[in-house]
Amino acid sequence: MLWRMVIKWLHRLLTIALALMVGGFLFYQFYINGQPDDSLAFKKQVSGNVWLYITKYSGGGATVSDVYRYYLDGPIADDAQVMNIISGRQPFLVTDTDNAAVTGYASTVNVKLTGRVYSYTNSDVFYVDGVAILPVININANGTH
Repeated sequence: MLWRMVIKWLHRLLTIALALMVGGFLFYQFYINGQPDDSLAFKKQVSGNVWLYITKYSGGGATVSDVYRYYLDGPIADDAQVMNIISGRQPFLVTDTDNAAVTGYASTVNVKLTGRVYSYTNSDVFYVDGVAILPVININANGTH
């Protein structure tokens, strides 16, 4: 009889602990690790079906430096839809400058910039009319003092 009561209480405690862990994970993913507070700063056709979208971090005020995120995607006609479409994607470049010279030919994208690079990847994939586009991304970055 005593063991049955002990097992019931251990089961209840374990259930509560697991519920708190799942709740904490969801809180972390939604509030702490959520999408950044960005706004569309610039868009440009790089080549054919490859378009560049640059977003600027809008939060932080005067104490946070400017952060620009660079995305590649297909043509998005409505500017209001750009943030909804790219918000679920990872940028290929995160930097402190918005004046990078981005050029391209076919599926090759060349980026030249002066400033800090916070993150960069040379691969990206997106779909245009059901066809996967895998641009090759080259970067030439000069740091600042």
